[in-house]
Amino acid sequence: MAEYVFIDDMYHRGKLAISYRVFDKLVSEALLHVEGISKSAKLLNKNQRFRLNRPVVTTIRRGIVHISVVVDIAKGTDIQKTIGLIQDEINAILLVAVELIPFDVQVKVQQII
Repeated sequence: MAEYVFIDDMYHRGKLAISYRVFDKLVSEALLHVEGISKSAKLLNKNQRFRLNRPVVTTIRRGIVHISVVVDIAKGTDIQKTIGLIQDEINAILLVAVELIPFDVQVKVQQII
């Protein structure tokens, strides 16, 4: 697994290396903006719809940033809508921060609680 993804300077004067840890931090910040996330790993309040099952995992393979998010969803929550909200928020923050880098976001539901 690569630790960095590289962006070429348009004038070819050098390269910018971005670590996978930067993507972990960006995704973690994006998740805090998704409505209904529980910040506690133990329980959900009645207005919270999901929680992280495990930390965000970012890998870089062949110049593509692969992001994996595993969540637990509260019973009665629209799973597709919630996953869509998570993916949209992550996509938005990554496009603003590093628009030139290709990325893949996968959200997996581990369990319904």
